[in-house]
Amino acid sequence: MQLNSIDVINGGLSTEWNGGATRHFDAFWLRDHCDDAQSLDQQTKQRLVDTFDIDPSISILKASLISTPERVELDWSDNTSNTITVERLAGVVAHSNHGKDLALWQQGNLPSSLPSIDYEQVLASDKGVLEWLELIEKFGFAVVTNTKPTEDGAEKLGDRINLAQRTIFGTYWPLSAELSEHDDSAYSTSALLPHTDGTYYHNAAGLQMFNCLEFDGSGGESVLVDGFAIAHAMREECPEHFHTLCTVSVPGLYLEPGVHLQAERPAIQLDRHGEVQQISFNNYDRAPMLLHNNKVMTAFYAAYAEFNRRSCDQRHWLKIPLRRGTALIFNNWRCLHGRMGYTGKRVFYGCYHDKADFDSRLRTLRVSVH
Repeated sequence: MQLNSIDVINGGLSTEWNGGATRHFDAFWLRDHCDDAQSLDQQTKQRLVDTFDIDPSISILKASLISTPERVELDWSDNTSNTITVERLAGVVAHSNHGKDLALWQQGNLPSSLPSIDYEQVLASDKGVLEWLELIEKFGFAVVTNTKPTEDGAEKLGDRINLAQRTIFGTYWPLSAELSEHDDSAYSTSALLPHTDGTYYHNAAGLQMFNCLEFDGSGGESVLVDGFAIAHAMREECPEHFHTLCTVSVPGLYLEPGVHLQAERPAIQLDRHGEVQQISFNNYDRAPMLLHNNKVMTAFYAAYAEFNRRSCDQRHWLKIPLRRGTALIFNNWRCLHGRMGYTGKRVFYGCYHDKADFDSRLRTLRVSVH
């Protein structure tokens, strides 16, 4: 983002950016976020300024835009001066607009062609990895074509993002009805309704990947639903249900010999800007819950049922027939996934990735590749 002009207004800083966007910054906030050597450790990027020692009535007397590197010099009412880089200002402005560029999809605007990339393109360069991750960020998923249908092929693909996340299923794991290591409905041939994974983990996986190693049968299409699109629609069409799903914590539970996992969070989580940040919806793994307020309990059941009705509406579904040599990776904080029932043999090899690791890889690639 390019900063076109600045002006001191009411003791704060008014900024105008390319495209006509404007943003006002409060003086206290600016003093807390200056990134010169006396305010921010230049190596660790940890704050040196004492936030709690800043005068609440501090104001800006003068502001100057300086180039090389581009920064704003601020003269304060307490006769001190500091600087803040335009990059830091642009970063918070851009973050406040995050979410507006996502391609939300449901009935009427499902992707006409699946966002996809070739396996060798991902392995060949960081530019390929960036293109891949940006598809996942925008659409919530991506298909990788011509993937080596082997466990090693899946691991090489997953490692291009970051280290896979270890869970009770392992780091990389096979998925097939022929396996019996875990008591989970995923290890069957029956249909699975759309859900998110890891509702019983405090840190549910951010990404999930399936690499198809073998398929000999019929049916078994993977199903994806854009949970963000459902949440946005509910916010507009039934705000009372949306509010309930944002405020009532839902416990998830996983039990097997030697394992008792339980965590809870709302079905819809918002970030500090009020944007939808995470969908956590899995009625298979929902633990017993009883709220003290019967009215809230009744409201929860109604709201949860409405979300389920929309996620089970097949007009919102993307059905992706994963076959040997095709991998699917999706944002488990955004997309619900399921499966059509099938006959025959179907063998996947997959993994999870931590959401923080995905975000970190995306940010660093945007700097190094560009």
